[in-house]
Order: sequence, then C-alpha cells, then structure tokens
Amino acid sequence: MAVPNTNIFIADLPMEVDDDMLKKVFGEYGTVTWSRVFDSGGKPNKAAIVEFADIEEAKWCVENLDGNIPQGLSTPVKVMFKRSNDGGKGYGGGGKFGSSNNPFVYGKASIGGGGSNAFSPYAKGKG
Repeated sequence: MAVPNTNIFIADLPMEVDDDMLKKVFGEYGTVTWSRVFDSGGKPNKAAIVEFADIEEAKWCVENLDGNIPQGLSTPVKVMFKRSNDGGKGYGGGGKFGSSNNPFVYGKASIGGGGSNAFSPYAKGKG
C-alpha cells in the first residue's frame, strides 16, 4: 500500500468523465490543487489522479470513497493513494530489463564471442 499523501489515484471512472467533471466531483470533498483524467486506452473505463491541498482531504477520500459511488457519478470507483515515483525506477535494480547500469542495455547479451551464434568477422576457428 502506498504511503498517505495529497495525491490519490482513481480507477473505474465512467467514460463520460473529463477533466472539468473530475474537478467538480472531487472538489466536493476538498480543495483540488491539480487533477488529470487519463485516456482509457481501449478499456471500458478511465482513471485519474487528483491532488488535494491537504493530506487529510486525500485520506478521507481513500477511506470513504474506495468501492463507493462519489456524488455526481453513477458507478463505484477505486480510490487509493498514488504511489511515489522514487525507488524502483532507476537502471541497474535488477528490474524489467536486467541489472546493467547502462541504460541502453535491455537484457543479458553475450559480450565478446561467448556461445553466441551471431555473425562475427572474428568468429572462432577462422584464420
């Protein structure tokens, strides 16, 4: 679970929700300092991030709106604290693309003539 902060992530928003509607709906629960609705990307619903002026406003939304229908909407939404961007985003952490510190290496490749079947003008046994 993410650490409580002023930013909340909202999932399962109806397709008709846009930036203005999002501000109006969540403005009823606190002072919205920033918000954004994300394109559905082909999914049947949308997602958004809302930043409140006060952590208590964000906390109230997570505790009371998660799994419920906010005023102004017609379907239940998922509400959680937005995860922090630090940690796990750098290169070399053994994440999705291997553990190299080189940002241009996306996997484990054989360097220098190992057991590779790739073409090389310096292949073993030639010469």
